[in-house]
Amino acid sequence: MPIRNLRMCLFGAAMAASVLTTGCQPASTSVQTTSQPTPSQPAPSQPASNETVVYNKWEAETHRAHKEINQRPPEEQKEYSDWRQKHPDSH
Repeated sequence: MPIRNLRMCLFGAAMAASVLTTGCQPASTSVQTTSQPTPSQPAPSQPASNETVVYNKWEAETHRAHKEINQRPPEEQKEYSDWRQKHPDSH
């Protein structure tokens, strides 16, 4: 039971972090709608809002400090992309 509570707390913290760190964009800025990066396509510099939640979940599950995806080394970007493809329930 304590592990379940810990997981729920981590998940709640990840959700709260995504809400608190997502800012408003001016209406004139176009939003990237790509849901997942592929090896032939670079990762978006600003993930879409649903992708932000999934990305924060990956950070929490892999015990990583928060960074924007484009600030991570290429190996970690690939690791996230591979994880993303293996978690269709996160779409």
